Amino acid sequence: MSISSKLKEIIDEIINEEELEEASVTSNVAGYETPNAFGSDKKKEKENATNSTGYTIVKELYNQNYPSFKKDETKNSRQKVNGAIKEINRKLFEIERIIGRAAKLKTEDGISSDNYWKSTKPRMTKIAERLMKVSHKLREIAS
Repeated sequence: MSISSKLKEIIDEIINEEELEEASVTSNVAGYETPNAFGSDKKKEKENATNSTGYTIVKELYNQNYPSFKKDETKNSRQKVNGAIKEINRKLFEIERIIGRAAKLKTEDGISSDNYWKSTKPRMTKIAERLMKVSHKLREIAS
Protein backbone atom coordinates (compact mmCIF):
# COMPACT_ATOMS: atom_id res chain seq x y z
CA MET A 1 0.00 0.00 0.00
CA SER A 2 1.45 3.34 -1.02
CA ILE A 3 1.77 6.32 1.31
CA SER A 4 -0.81 8.36 -0.59
CA SER A 5 -3.41 5.58 -0.44
CA LYS A 6 -2.71 5.04 3.27
CA LEU A 7 -3.07 8.80 3.87
CA LYS A 8 -6.34 8.83 1.90
CA GLU A 9 -7.63 5.93 3.97
CA ILE A 10 -6.81 7.76 7.24
CA ILE A 11 -8.50 10.95 6.03
CA ASP A 12 -11.61 9.04 4.96
CA GLU A 13 -11.69 7.32 8.34
CA ILE A 14 -11.52 10.68 10.17
CA ILE A 15 -14.24 12.18 7.98
CA ASN A 16 -16.56 9.22 8.48
CA GLU A 17 -16.19 9.21 12.29
CA GLU A 18 -19.09 10.51 14.31
CA GLU A 19 -18.72 13.99 15.73
CA LEU A 20 -17.29 14.16 19.21
CA GLU A 21 -19.36 15.40 22.10
CA GLU A 22 -18.27 18.67 23.65
CA ALA A 23 -15.49 17.97 26.12
CA SER A 24 -14.08 19.91 29.03
CA VAL A 25 -10.41 19.87 29.83
CA THR A 26 -10.79 21.47 33.24
CA SER A 27 -11.84 18.23 34.90
CA ASN A 28 -14.53 19.88 36.97
CA VAL A 29 -12.09 22.32 38.58
CA ALA A 30 -13.90 25.03 40.49
CA GLY A 31 -13.83 28.48 38.93
CA TYR A 32 -12.27 31.56 40.41
CA GLU A 33 -14.36 33.89 42.50
CA THR A 34 -13.71 37.32 41.04
CA PRO A 35 -16.60 39.55 41.96
CA ASN A 36 -16.67 42.76 39.96
CA ALA A 37 -13.58 41.69 38.04
CA PHE A 38 -14.49 43.88 35.11
CA GLY A 39 -16.27 46.69 36.94
CA SER A 40 -15.07 50.23 37.20
CA ASP A 41 -16.09 50.89 40.79
CA LYS A 42 -12.84 52.08 42.41
CA LYS A 43 -14.21 51.65 45.95
CA LYS A 44 -15.06 47.99 45.31
CA GLU A 45 -11.67 47.43 43.66
CA LYS A 46 -9.95 48.77 46.77
CA GLU A 47 -12.12 46.63 49.06
CA ASN A 48 -11.48 43.50 46.99
CA ALA A 49 -7.74 44.13 46.88
CA THR A 50 -7.43 44.64 50.62
CA ASN A 51 -10.00 42.14 51.93
CA SER A 52 -9.54 39.13 49.69
CA THR A 53 -5.80 39.29 49.00
CA GLY A 54 -4.39 41.00 52.06
CA TYR A 55 -2.52 43.51 49.92
CA THR A 56 -2.85 47.26 50.18
CA ILE A 57 -3.18 49.67 47.28
CA VAL A 58 -0.17 51.90 46.85
CA LYS A 59 -0.93 55.54 46.19
CA GLU A 60 0.76 57.22 43.28
CA LEU A 61 3.63 59.14 44.83
CA TYR A 62 4.35 61.52 41.97
CA ASN A 63 0.75 62.57 41.23
CA GLN A 64 0.16 64.09 44.66
CA ASN A 65 0.20 67.67 45.79
CA TYR A 66 3.42 68.89 47.37
CA PRO A 67 2.45 68.56 51.07
CA SER A 68 1.35 64.94 50.57
CA PHE A 69 4.44 64.22 48.49
CA LYS A 70 6.72 65.66 51.17
CA LYS A 71 4.99 63.93 54.11
CA ASP A 72 4.88 60.50 52.44
CA GLU A 73 7.05 58.26 54.62
CA THR A 74 7.33 55.32 52.22
CA LYS A 75 10.47 56.87 50.69
CA ASN A 76 13.14 59.28 51.86
CA SER A 77 13.74 62.63 50.11
CA ARG A 78 16.59 61.28 47.99
CA GLN A 79 14.43 58.40 46.73
CA LYS A 80 11.56 60.80 45.99
CA VAL A 81 13.74 63.14 43.91
CA ASN A 82 15.39 60.29 42.00
CA GLY A 83 12.02 58.61 41.43
CA ALA A 84 10.56 61.88 40.19
CA ILE A 85 13.40 62.26 37.67
CA LYS A 86 12.78 58.69 36.51
CA GLU A 87 9.04 59.42 36.13
CA ILE A 88 9.78 62.63 34.20
CA ASN A 89 12.05 60.70 31.85
CA ARG A 90 9.35 58.09 31.21
CA LYS A 91 6.70 60.73 30.49
CA LEU A 92 9.03 62.70 28.21
CA PHE A 93 9.67 59.50 26.26
CA GLU A 94 5.90 59.16 25.78
CA ILE A 95 5.67 62.79 24.64
CA GLU A 96 8.53 62.30 22.18
CA ARG A 97 6.77 59.25 20.78
CA ILE A 98 3.51 61.19 20.31
CA ILE A 99 5.34 64.07 18.61
CA GLY A 100 7.22 61.64 16.37
CA ARG A 101 4.02 59.93 15.23
CA ALA A 102 2.31 63.25 14.54
CA ALA A 103 5.34 64.58 12.61
CA LYS A 104 5.58 61.39 10.54
CA LEU A 105 1.88 61.47 9.69
CA LYS A 106 2.09 65.19 8.84
CA THR A 107 4.99 64.51 6.48
CA GLU A 108 3.48 61.39 4.89
CA ASP A 109 0.08 62.97 4.27
CA GLY A 110 1.48 66.36 3.26
CA ILE A 111 -0.42 68.33 5.90
CA SER A 112 0.65 71.96 6.03
CA SER A 113 0.38 74.25 9.04
CA ASP A 114 -2.48 75.99 7.20
CA ASN A 115 -4.56 72.85 7.85
CA TYR A 116 -4.25 73.16 11.64
CA TRP A 117 -7.29 74.06 13.66
CA LYS A 118 -7.54 77.62 14.88
CA SER A 119 -6.52 76.63 18.43
CA THR A 120 -3.57 74.40 17.45
CA LYS A 121 -0.94 77.10 16.79
CA PRO A 122 -1.52 78.92 20.12
CA ARG A 123 -1.38 75.56 21.92
CA MET A 124 1.92 74.74 20.26
CA THR A 125 3.31 78.11 21.35
CA LYS A 126 2.19 77.50 24.94
CA ILE A 127 3.68 74.00 24.89
CA ALA A 128 7.01 75.43 23.70
CA GLU A 129 6.94 78.02 26.51
CA ARG A 130 6.13 75.35 29.09
CA LEU A 131 8.98 73.18 27.82
CA MET A 132 11.37 76.11 28.28
CA LYS A 133 10.17 76.54 31.88
CA VAL A 134 10.56 72.82 32.51
CA SER A 135 14.07 72.97 31.05
CA HIS A 136 15.02 75.80 33.43
CA LYS A 137 13.57 73.94 36.45
CA LEU A 138 15.43 70.79 35.44
CA ARG A 139 18.70 72.74 35.28
CA GLU A 140 17.99 74.04 38.81
CA ILE A 141 17.51 70.49 40.08
CA ALA A 142 20.65 69.32 38.28
CA SER A 143 22.87 71.96 39.88
